[in-house]
Amino acid sequence: MEVLAPVLDGAWRGLVLVLSWPNPVYLLLATMAAMVVAALPGVSAITLLALAVPLTFSWELEPALVVFGALVGGGTFMGSVTAILFNIPGAAPNAATAIDGHAMTQQGRAKEAIACSAAASALGSSVGIAVVVLLLPVVSSVLHLVGPAEMVVLTVWGLLTVATVIRTTPVKGFILVGLGLMGSFVGLDPISAEARYTFGTLYLLDGIPLIPAFIGIFAVAEAIELVSSRRHRVAERIGSEGLGGSAIDGVLAVFRFPGVFLRSSLIGTMVGVIPGIGGTAASFIAYNEARRTAGETGRFGKGDVRGVLAPEATNDAKDGGSLLTTLALGIPGSAGTAVLLTGLEVHGLQMGPALLQNDLDLVFGLLWALFLSNWITSLLGLALAGRMAGLATVRSVQFVPVVLVFAAVGAMGYRARLADVFVAFAFGIAGYGMRRYGWPRIAFVMALILGPLLEVNLTLTMRLQELGRLGFWTRPSVLVGAALVMGTLILPRLLSHRRTPR
Repeated sequence: MEVLAPVLDGAWRGLVLVLSWPNPVYLLLATMAAMVVAALPGVSAITLLALAVPLTFSWELEPALVVFGALVGGGTFMGSVTAILFNIPGAAPNAATAIDGHAMTQQGRAKEAIACSAAASALGSSVGIAVVVLLLPVVSSVLHLVGPAEMVVLTVWGLLTVATVIRTTPVKGFILVGLGLMGSFVGLDPISAEARYTFGTLYLLDGIPLIPAFIGIFAVAEAIELVSSRRHRVAERIGSEGLGGSAIDGVLAVFRFPGVFLRSSLIGTMVGVIPGIGGTAASFIAYNEARRTAGETGRFGKGDVRGVLAPEATNDAKDGGSLLTTLALGIPGSAGTAVLLTGLEVHGLQMGPALLQNDLDLVFGLLWALFLSNWITSLLGLALAGRMAGLATVRSVQFVPVVLVFAAVGAMGYRARLADVFVAFAFGIAGYGMRRYGWPRIAFVMALILGPLLEVNLTLTMRLQELGRLGFWTRPSVLVGAALVMGTLILPRLLSHRRTPR
């Protein structure tokens, strides 16, 4: 009880901080701004968070803290809306949602999919934050056990998972993972600082710009697909019959499949705690686990509501875990928390164990802002599910120019370089080719993100092994990770073999 007393006191003071005037106004405005931005195809709420850092330079710490927390939580759910309606993930983790969510839209169940996503997001974030609160007293000692060797195994596990989970031939997934890893090596070597695969250009010294690349792969590619398909509307089905489905059924799906929800929420929280793995791997791991435990894999990918429930519960639960590593060690667990870390340090907040001991009110202020923004977003999304489902009837001729303009503006606004716009459209053509011929784009995206993390930790692990400072196969945590890798490779084949009629 003595251990919980400071936590409970910090939680109360953090709630008072968030609810002190005018912080609730900042919370609501920041949440709504994140919702609007995240709902725009090809535009991420992370961009809005990056813009908010310089805008809050002159602010006091408390309102800035509330705004940052609201921006982190406010955009997560809305990314699933574009994934469900248009098959355009608002962010990379929403790609798993698009698999079954967009299929539900085409079956006339858009409202059900959006409502399921809203409920899973709100409740998943609650589970994630609750687990983080329970882990606070021991988090520092636990996180110090994760070293470079463990990171190597975990990143390999994430890559294997995303390569094998997509409903296509595994060979395609592995090929795109390989191409993504090759793309991640472009630029300066992180160890020797030598230029690699830059073709003599200064532009590629920093590597392939991820934001323009992702805008192209998802937003521009979808616009090209709409034009090439000659569909009159975004959804394949036209009129009110394509917008059916029950919002109540979508909400109740969380309670009809409690095992899927709880497992997915815990997966998101635990993966979020591990620095660098991120929400994309967590979402696909949860999706794969839901598909495996269902025993009806033929329904997944064809409009199963569990295919929306699992990744969305995971995606929001991971924010709490990701915040934990950011605040405890100063190591961001995702792209969003990387920008958040910069903003907090600008306002003089130093990350580390001392923060968890001396400034728990600030820690909980951020957690409360995240919690409340997630619920505000989900409740507003649930209330407006019918109107948002109506977006599926937008005429393609109206939608495509908007997507392309936002893609160009988003790419140009990233670093104010015209070349980034060309990169976005080049990756858009490549993304369209992947989509057109059934190659899993997310496998390439995942490898592009995790490639640098894998390279740095692998190099460090090998160097420590040479110096006799690290025994790779003598660490129990590495052996557990290796078992997960082998299970990912072998278990699906064994289960498939058992289900095959003799």
